[in-house]
Amino acid sequence: MNLCFSTLGCTDRSLEEILSLAQQYNISFLEIRGIGGEMDLGKIEVFSKKAETDALFLKYGVVPRVLGTSCAFHDPAKYEDALREGRESIEIAKKFGIPYIRVFGNKLIGSGEDERQACIARVSEGIRTLCDAATGTSVTVLLEVHGDYNRVETLLPVVEALADHDRFGLIWDIAHTKSYGNGWDVFYQTFRKYIRHIHIKDYSFESTALVLPGEGDLPILPIVRALAEDGFEGCFSLEWEKKWHPELPEMELALSHFVSLMGQA
Repeated sequence: MNLCFSTLGCTDRSLEEILSLAQQYNISFLEIRGIGGEMDLGKIEVFSKKAETDALFLKYGVVPRVLGTSCAFHDPAKYEDALREGRESIEIAKKFGIPYIRVFGNKLIGSGEDERQACIARVSEGIRTLCDAATGTSVTVLLEVHGDYNRVETLLPVVEALADHDRFGLIWDIAHTKSYGNGWDVFYQTFRKYIRHIHIKDYSFESTALVLPGEGDLPILPIVRALAEDGFEGCFSLEWEKKWHPELPEMELALSHFVSLMGQA
């Protein structure tokens, strides 16, 4: 089983500190979403030092797996900025041999059906533009199950519009399908062939808050076991959102719970 974690839970730490943490918990893959206090991928210093950065990953036996961008395509005013960030991220990923970048659809905006359909078309076209930019590289653009694109009826039109592109896939953040409860299999079976990467987190329905892995109500183990039985070859990645929720416990405690829980799958 391929275990991974996002740096979102420890964005203030240096790359070497983060890699040491991965080694400590015997985690072989890393999802990059902020390093050394910098969230903008284009400004993260280690990406300007290829030889040194490659040597660090090799030293700790960790492989970079995903670049987490902020690209979202629902807002026409920010559309071109999202494309620029996406193209820049593809170049970074190509330079460092990182197979995936993460993007968002985010919101489904519009007061009427025509406007909502236009939003879906804009999201689909923005992602396709980045997929086209990744053609001829080893980089794939992954749309995260997030925001309003977290149910079959809202996500399916985007997936169908991009299903023919070999540079497209999905990140399934299981917390963003929490409304399905134990009916998660409906969502999974609809999108399973597009899923390349999994975000693991846990959530308490009672407190409506994120909690340590294994202490909430999300059916993590059944989902992980189903994927494993189906031959899933991607990563199960802990996305501990301490950057956005500073009240959460430190990353070490989250990783300890994560590794223990995944050992039960």
